[in-house]
Amino acid sequence: MPEVLPDDVQALRDALESSPEEVTVTLSLTRRSAEKVLELLEAEHSTGAVVVPVKDLLTSTEAATMLGMSRPTLMKLVESGAIDHVRVGTHHRIPMRAIVELQRRRQVEHEETSAAVEEFRSNITFGGPK
Repeated sequence: MPEVLPDDVQALRDALESSPEEVTVTLSLTRRSAEKVLELLEAEHSTGAVVVPVKDLLTSTEAATMLGMSRPTLMKLVESGAIDHVRVGTHHRIPMRAIVELQRRRQVEHEETSAAVEEFRSNITFGGPK
């Protein structure tokens, strides 16, 4: 069974063309497609994020590029268990969700560190304590 039925795709296109704002349409989706739609709606609602389709598994080189780090650095994270991976033969593949999770963790750590530095800075005076 295909992920989305052709009639449903056409029904959605027709509804989008005929409605300037709110669109109401009923679709028949596989569970996997419904989960993807839910993830999209939740991401858009919570963060305003735009979700684009990507491969589910990336090579270590692709993942490292996406994360802005070298492949050896990524492989250290893989070996330490800091990022999920799967083995395909002798090769490592990194799930897209693991990349997104790592990016979120790094962002939170960055924000916490910045807040701690700012708090420290505000408590420092020259010539003695405040």
